Formats: sequence, C-alpha cells, structure tokens
Amino acid sequence: MDSKVDILIVDDRLDGLITLEAVINMPYVNLVKAQSGREALELLDLYDFGVILLDVQMPEMDGFETAMHIRKHEKYRHTPIIFVTAINKDAQYIYRGYEAGAVDYIFKPFEPQILRSKVNVFIELFRKTRQLKQQRDLIRESERRERYLRLAELEVESLRRYRALADAIPHIVWRAKGDGTLDYFNQVWMDYTGLTLEASFGNGWQTAIQMDDINGFLKTWMIAMSNGNSFQTECRILRKDGAERWFWISAVSEKNQSDQVVAWIGTCTDIHDRKMAEMKLIEAEKQANAASLSKTSFLANMSHEIRTPMNAILGFTELMLDKEQSPEDRVECIHTVQRNARQLLKIIDEILDISKVESGRLQIEYVETNIASLLEDVRSLMRLPALDKELNFSVELKSEIPRKVITDPTRLRQILLNLVGNAIKFTHHGYVKVEVEWHRHTDKGSNRLHCFIADSGVGIKSDNATRLFQPFMQEDSATTRNFGGTGLGLALSRQLARAMRGDVTLEYSEPGKGSRFMLDIEAEPTVNTDFVKSIESDFVKKESAFLKDGEKRLEGMNVLLVEDVHDNQTLMVHFLGMAGAHVDVASNGKEGVQKALEGHYDAVLMDIQMPVLDGYEATRQLREKGFKVPIIALTAHALNEEREKSLRMGCDGHLSKPISFDELVTNLVELGHPHV
Repeated sequence: MDSKVDILIVDDRLDGLITLEAVINMPYVNLVKAQSGREALELLDLYDFGVILLDVQMPEMDGFETAMHIRKHEKYRHTPIIFVTAINKDAQYIYRGYEAGAVDYIFKPFEPQILRSKVNVFIELFRKTRQLKQQRDLIRESERRERYLRLAELEVESLRRYRALADAIPHIVWRAKGDGTLDYFNQVWMDYTGLTLEASFGNGWQTAIQMDDINGFLKTWMIAMSNGNSFQTECRILRKDGAERWFWISAVSEKNQSDQVVAWIGTCTDIHDRKMAEMKLIEAEKQANAASLSKTSFLANMSHEIRTPMNAILGFTELMLDKEQSPEDRVECIHTVQRNARQLLKIIDEILDISKVESGRLQIEYVETNIASLLEDVRSLMRLPALDKELNFSVELKSEIPRKVITDPTRLRQILLNLVGNAIKFTHHGYVKVEVEWHRHTDKGSNRLHCFIADSGVGIKSDNATRLFQPFMQEDSATTRNFGGTGLGLALSRQLARAMRGDVTLEYSEPGKGSRFMLDIEAEPTVNTDFVKSIESDFVKKESAFLKDGEKRLEGMNVLLVEDVHDNQTLMVHFLGMAGAHVDVASNGKEGVQKALEGHYDAVLMDIQMPVLDGYEATRQLREKGFKVPIIALTAHALNEEREKSLRMGCDGHLSKPISFDELVTNLVELGHPHV
C-alpha cells in the first residue's frame, strides 16, 4: 500500500488554511501547513511535497517570491505549484504567477471539487513517480526510513517553534476547548497576570478579569458558542501589580467536518492608551455640549436681563411726557430711568469685560488710589439697595489700612460692587457686611489687601460651588429664575482679581445660612501715606413717588397683572389706569393663579419669568381648572420659540418687553371685550 503524499499549503490566514484543509482532506494525503513564505521555505527539506498550494498575498514574503525561492531548491524545481488566491484576476498577475513557476492559478472563492480534482491529478502523478523511484532505489530503503525518523523529530521541533512564536509575540494568546474550558496560555499571559498555567486552566483565568467586566465577557462568549461564530469584545484585565488595563479580545472558532466547534483560539491586545484617549474625547464632547447649552441659556437670560430694564426706561420716559405729571413725579421717573439705564450699562460692561478677559486684551491700570474713599463709594452706592431689603449693611476695617495704595481703582470698585451686589441679591433678611484688612509682608512677598464679603443669605450647595466662577453659569436654573442675573459677575470678578495679581475665593457657604467670599489683591502703599482705622459717611434716603391715572380707553375693564418687578408693576398700573382699567397686581405665578380664580377679570397680563411659579406653569394650571378669561403673556424673551411656547401653554397673546402700550391696549380691547 502506497504511503501518503505530502502536500504543502501556505496561507497567512488561519481561516484560509482551515478551508484548504477541509477541501483536500483525503485519506492518502498528508497536509503540511505554513502561515508565511519563510516558514514554507523552512519546511522544504523536512518533507517530500508532491504538490504545493500557495497563497499570493502574504506579509514579508508574498507568494510570487516564495515560489521563486522554491524553484531554486534542487528537489522542487519541477514540483507542481498551484496559486490559490483572491488577488485581482488581471492578466499581469496571472503571467507573473506562471513566471514564478506556477502550474495552475485558482481564484477564491473556488469550487472545492475542481480544486480537489486538480490536486488529485498531481497527487496521482507524484505517486506514480514515487513508485518508479521506489522500484529504482530499493537499495536506499534504509536511508529513506532514517529520513522519515528525522522528519518526525523535526515535526516535534516545529511544534516547539510554534510555541516559542506564541510566546514571542507581544499579545496574550490562549486556546480553549469547545465548551470554553481554557487549556493553553502563552508566556505573555503569565508575565502580565502573574498567574501560573495551573492556576489559569479551567475557570481560574476569570480571577484576572475585572469584576465589572466578567459577566459581559462571558455573555458575549456564550452567544458565540450558541452560533459557532467568532467574537470580539473589550474588558479590563488585572495586572499582577493590581493595575487595570483595557484589552481587545478576539477569538475564532475551530470546527470539525460536522461544523461543530472543537476549540477556540484567541488573542488579547492591549488597547488601554487608545481607550483612555477615546474616553477623553467623549468627556471633551460632553463638556463642549454642556458649554453650548450654558451659552444658549445665557443668551436667553441676557435677553431677559436687557429687556426688563429697557421696558422700565421706555415706559417711564413715555410717562414723563404726561402733562399731568407733577415735578416730583417726573423726578422719580428720571431716577427710575437712570437706575435701569445703569443696570443696562452694567450688563454691557460685564459682557465686554469677560470678552476682553477671554481674549487676553484686558488691561490693568496701576495708579495711586485712595482706598478709604473707594470703600466709602462702595458703601454709599450699596447702602440704598440694602435699605430696600431692610438689610443691615456695613463696611468695617479689621485693621489699619493705608489710605492710598497703587492699584486699579476702576477694577477694584467693579469687583467689590459685584460681590456686594451678589450678597444683597441673595439675602432676604439679616445682614451683608464687608470687612477689610491689610497685610504687611516684610520678606520678599507683596503687601496684600483682603476684603471679606459675608452675608446671611440663601447659601450655596457644596456640589455647586465649583460652578460659580464659570462664565455664564449660576448655581442652577432656579437661581436665574428667582434672582435674575447674567451669571457673569463672579467669573468676571475672579478674572479681574487674578489680573491684579490676586484672586476671589469662596471661603465657606452653608445653604440657608449664608456665604463668605474673600477678595485678595496686591496693595503696595504709596510713599508717605497715612493709615486709617475707620470710614464714615452720611446717607440720603430715597424718596417715593405715586403715579396718576390717564386715558380711559379701557373704561370698565378689570385686569389682573401678574408681574414680579416693582418698577414694571408701577408702570403697568399707571398706564392701564390712564386707559380706564381697574388693575389688581400679583407678584408671582402662585399668587396670580389664586387671584385669577377668586376674582372677576376681563383679562390677565402674565409675566413669564417669575419666582415661586413662572408664567407658563401658572397659565397651564389656570387652563386645567377651566379658566376661560384671555391671558396675554408678557416676557422679556423675544424669540419666536417663546411666542409659540406661550400659545401652546394656553395664552391668547404674546407681547415682548419693552411693551408698546398702544399695542397692549389694542390687544386688551380685542381679547378682553371691556364694558364701555
């Protein structure tokens, strides 16, 4: 009986070798596999190949170069070489294959029967040639047996080299049985995890997988077991020193002729650095989206903050044209216009300043500054807002301070007014106090001025404290709704202080009990300046004014005005009264809902952005309770989306601030149907 014919199949892809092995799996054939041209050349002396099936596209040495080297070998000058490849079928590639010594060219995907038939022809030719050679060389039988013995020894050595190759590559290589029981790991696994082979076999390897990832990994593998497909996944593998690193796990299944999975061969590739970079990109994208949302919110709030004082300015300007206004009333109107105009200027200045800071164009002017006078200015300016809220407001010196120092007085005053203004805004009762002290440094350090701004206000939650100094940010959306503001004050104050070689920090804060901020700047005293221990001042109490009625276009109409800003309340009541309407006022949405349901009104004017309950929610609640009276939304938001939202929430009309009173009266006449 003739011995088997050795056939060499060369393909750098394991699945390609498996496919060829399945097609040429004949009882009289001995398949020898190689995964590179160099490995194939090393096998030439170890076998007597009757046919060589050679892939073309391989790394390092392609099929054409491998074939030329094979032809140079004395024993294989005439051995049939068949190219089995998926390369382009262009004629130049086919000619090159024949020039390299090929006897045939088969393209993937191929017909198994055709490939098997062609190989069978060359096998039969080889067998007949071998039979003739055996008959001719009987005297060399003993040498031939010795050669076979040596060939077996080389096969063992080849297996050792395969294992050495697996140990040499910079990846973890493993093998498992069809049921998932692992029975092989290369040396890289042991070096990385610190586990021995005995400790890793079976399910022992699972101790090296991060606890949070093991279930997902096993689930992915079980799904692959159910369908016999390859799988890929990611998980963290514990290093022997306890560190965790991300790995990309890829496994392919080995199947028998019955298409049953008999083994799994897998690799683990370290992707930790790439994974960290991806996570940073994702986090950066989240931060960018958050910044975009913050700026969108800022623009909406900015529209409100600008239009609200503008409404008072235009309204009271028009009010001053009323011939029935007394001189005292006109003076009060002028003060109101001036106050709101200053608020507008403050908003514009903050926007311009924060823009200069972010672009690096902010300039600090160091000049001789009378600190005592500057502190007196701050106390005088902030005294009246504090009196309006019945707060105890004080500016005290905790130590002697130089009367004159070198600093930027404009920026220092701006920072103090921002910080004190914030404290007053967020304090409903109790106190706001400023404590100032000067620190002399005798060493190389600079002299410092510390200003502590403390209040008994609403306080700040600890998890929101870090957001305070970011541009366009307040503690949360409720802060903007309840207290107003652009969210620029603290961010700008810190940037200005840092430009003056100082800082603004939050020393402590407790919700419901108040906060304490510290302003620290460099303050070098001027030559021969004196030192002061206290500051004193006289204060002028602001006067009140009352508005008169005007025209009678809305005679007999009862109107409910829901508005939280006092100036706007005064303005609206005056003009509506001039038109003949009777006006009731509610200062927030909750109060507005209650008055609307209890009273008898021909129309409701509903401001949108209010504390306690905003205008949208108040309108929704009224409509749910069957309130049929026309509701006109009054808002400082001028976007079309706001108008559409007002109508969706149940409003019958929408007017943007500053209000045109002719338009307001016209809307009331059309929607309210007053009794004239």
